Amino acid sequence: MTDDFIIIAHRGASGTYPENTLLAFEQALAAGAGWLELDVHLSADGELVVIHDEFLDRTTSGQGLVAAHPLAQLRQLNAGLGEKIPLLDEVLELAAGRASLNIELKGEGTAEPVAKILRQRLQTGGWREENLLVSSLIPAEIIHFAAQHLKIRVAPIADFPDRQFWLLADRLNAWSVHVDKASVTADLIAKVRQQGRKLLVYTVNDQATLSSLKQLGADGIFTDLPEVLSGDS
Repeated sequence: MTDDFIIIAHRGASGTYPENTLLAFEQALAAGAGWLELDVHLSADGELVVIHDEFLDRTTSGQGLVAAHPLAQLRQLNAGLGEKIPLLDEVLELAAGRASLNIELKGEGTAEPVAKILRQRLQTGGWREENLLVSSLIPAEIIHFAAQHLKIRVAPIADFPDRQFWLLADRLNAWSVHVDKASVTADLIAKVRQQGRKLLVYTVNDQATLSSLKQLGADGIFTDLPEVLSGDS
């Protein structure tokens, strides 16, 4: 076990509050979360919005594709408890100086606009490269982001890593790799250690799994319950 085990609030305090909303992020920060994770898609008019699914139906009062709606329409929807779908810029403003941020490129075409907004934030203050991590399940997006030549850490994601995943991690010189808890074995952790990367595991919501992963040698977890799980436990 390590003293710097990373606890990342998955979509904010999403086990208790509406996921990927400013309320969920604020509540995670209030609970002492040192890391927030969020997902980004593009609206029809090219704005970066914070939402997990490609479709609106599960987490909002709307229907259809996120990408089919302009920002003005998306902002009228209820994302839970009266919350609106946030802009990436709003979460960056909320978390600046309070926590590190893992931005997942969930939608196609998000790499370049995310790089642009992060470049602006790095230049204007409030954020440093070491407090940002960009990840994606979509190889083309994370490769495109890495090609923007920012000094921001990157990570590929896979439920069950295969040979192509490890080749991608090498190509990216990834800071971390993000995998499903069901895929974690001693051999996988040994492989990550050999590569000099960090292993971050999703999604862990119980103390027993957290303790087991720490003993195996994982570097951190994503959790829906940051107010419950603690890296010191």
